[in-house]
Amino acid sequence: MNRLLLYFIIIFSFCTSAIAQNQTLFLDTNYDVALAQSKKENKPIALMFYANWCVHCNKMKKETFMNEEVIKFYSTSYICVAVDAESSNGKALKNKFQSKFLVKSYPTFAFIDSIENLLYCASGEFKKDPFILEGNKALVTENQFNVVKNKFDTDNSNADNCLRYIIVSRKAGFDATEITQNYLKTKSEAELFTEQNWKILANGINNIEAKEVSFIVARKEDFAKVVTLSRVEKKLTYMVSDNFKTLVDLGDTIRYNKIKTIAATFQIRKVDSLLFKYDLTINEYSQNWKQYKKIAESSVDKFAWKDSNTLIEISTNYLAHINDKKSLDLAVTWMQQALTLGESLDKYILIVKLYSKEKEYANALKYANKGKEVAANFGWKTDNLDKLLVDLKKH
Repeated sequence: MNRLLLYFIIIFSFCTSAIAQNQTLFLDTNYDVALAQSKKENKPIALMFYANWCVHCNKMKKETFMNEEVIKFYSTSYICVAVDAESSNGKALKNKFQSKFLVKSYPTFAFIDSIENLLYCASGEFKKDPFILEGNKALVTENQFNVVKNKFDTDNSNADNCLRYIIVSRKAGFDATEITQNYLKTKSEAELFTEQNWKILANGINNIEAKEVSFIVARKEDFAKVVTLSRVEKKLTYMVSDNFKTLVDLGDTIRYNKIKTIAATFQIRKVDSLLFKYDLTINEYSQNWKQYKKIAESSVDKFAWKDSNTLIEISTNYLAHINDKKSLDLAVTWMQQALTLGESLDKYILIVKLYSKEKEYANALKYANKGKEVAANFGWKTDNLDKLLVDLKKH
């Protein structure tokens, strides 16, 4: 064979192989074209909403979508479409389907039939077997959203019907509180203390303002006899985290303070610890340093004494925003405790800066020199500490 021809064959084969390896199952495709194909082939759509920055999305593209079993199953069973959820097309699709499902995290997979009924939803990063399992679930009629919904509407007193509807609704991104409440209306109070009804409450009630929350708190011991106190408190703790995180991220102090009074009645240490950290964060966001200081100084010993990262974070804010000596003395104490939990150059630098802010230069110099000794033992670079030492020697 001509050597030049052989060379081109090898290069062609290499390029073809490389392209095949780079191809993924869910490719960005025009949704309307995919829908037309779905109607023509009578095959449902698997619609993936992703974001370019999403680590989980990118990992699935590089790993799960390259798996031969996944490719075979999904290409056989579905018209697969990917859409950048933050693009104009992605936003339009999210808006189009917002009454049927909500995209709250990435990746979200919506399984839709050829007339755009929602069959099933799933979100999160999936490995091969779980991803195929989710795809199979969507093909089973009894798992599909409208079937589950209609079954519950026909008999809303049936616990199994209720739990299944709660699960598919939450997978579709919706709050299931109203579903749960409709079921609970069919039961007496005495009937609620069963394993199945706890599952319904635990999965279905996620609005901290729902009246059922105060009922769970008031009857915590009775539920604990059925499912253990640990499970009851875990549910209440998760609810606090779920309800408060968004408010803190948005800096919504009005609603935050409103529901904080509810969470404070739970009397669970983990909840109180969460509230302490959320209180600090939301007051930092609103630059309410007076309230920030009040919260820190009343609760650091209780909730952050063995948490080096929180001690550093609070002390850093004190360095930047708090000026009275009594409070700065406390920040120094917190950093001394942080050093007992584990030495680091950043901790030494922070305590040196706190002493310098107080104009206690002798103590600042003492900790700067100690930091140098520790850094030398560990081979750490001390450029920032050296600059502080130069300034301290001027005093």
